[in-house]
Amino acid sequence: MTATNVIPCRLFDQPADFEKLGINPDKVELWEEGRRSIGSNPGTSEIWYFDGTADDGTKFMVGFRPKTLERMVETVDSPNCSLYIKSPEGKEYRDFQYFEADGNTTSTEKCDCKYGPNTCVGDFKSYDIHYEPVHGVGMDLHYEALTDPFRQGTGIVVFGPNDELHHTDLAVPKNKVTGTLFYDGEAHPISGFGYHDHQWMNTVHTTLYHHWFWGRMYTDKFTVYIYDFVAAEKYGFKQLPMFGLIDNETGKVIFKTDGHFTLETELEPEVHAGREFPKRSHYIFTNEDGRTVDFDVTWEDQLEFTDYYAMADDEGKKRFDMMGLSIQYTRYYAKGTVKYITPDVTTETAGDMIYEYAYMQKPDPRAHV
Repeated sequence: MTATNVIPCRLFDQPADFEKLGINPDKVELWEEGRRSIGSNPGTSEIWYFDGTADDGTKFMVGFRPKTLERMVETVDSPNCSLYIKSPEGKEYRDFQYFEADGNTTSTEKCDCKYGPNTCVGDFKSYDIHYEPVHGVGMDLHYEALTDPFRQGTGIVVFGPNDELHHTDLAVPKNKVTGTLFYDGEAHPISGFGYHDHQWMNTVHTTLYHHWFWGRMYTDKFTVYIYDFVAAEKYGFKQLPMFGLIDNETGKVIFKTDGHFTLETELEPEVHAGREFPKRSHYIFTNEDGRTVDFDVTWEDQLEFTDYYAMADDEGKKRFDMMGLSIQYTRYYAKGTVKYITPDVTTETAGDMIYEYAYMQKPDPRAHV
């Protein structure tokens, strides 16, 4: 693909972009976590996502969506919730619940979803989640924010000559989590740390990207947030990183990338399929004001691998081929270091990380893997 045929894409982060959406560039406001897609507008999707790791090693995730991906094109909602729990022993529990549009609500004023008996409600400071264990798996959790919300620009990435398509992320990267998980016929009290974000889009977002690296790392001094998008081939494999460093003592965002960075990776063949994924990823974000964050992470354990293309039937493979997709997904447990370098001082610290690497298109040497 020649440069003249590349479709433009960019972070939606210019002064005119904030003004167009009525977004305060200096403060994340409560309405931004309300529903952002128009329910009757076909092709939209949205999720309020929560995950965490308990002190005993239990891992959990839950998502609330006003529409299923399969019914995005419809003009009515199809509310749904999904839950995942992995016990300390490594046993996995999954649940999905689907509802009709009538009687289920998604607020436009803040995070407030009510789908059947399931709810998630919050205000950037705290969140309460109830997932009714109608199939024997559920949760009652309370999230207490330890950091301010993180938003890179307006939180939106746009694609097309007129910014026609978009995908987003608005996160509360670190929360104290307490409550109860329900599985194996028992209630399991837990305590730990967790992550929350809100995403909305007006297309199947996997078609926008070649791959992404998404996760957060907790150290004794900092919380690291990263969502490193690499656009699909038709968008020129453009790198579109969201990256922030948050001070644990104050909870304040002290560094956001201004787009200047380098990335070096050490690749390793994925054991389940013939494709190489980064074993080590080393980012250096250097802002024009002279501040730098050196972020270096290496995974130690693969928690999940899914080859969606290989799992698909013949018709599914045809649909993937039409969209140019060959999706493989991994989730890792990793260890890393972060150095925050200012003109006056350098602070270095280390921590654990859980991150995902979603690889949507076939390998290409131009794609910054």
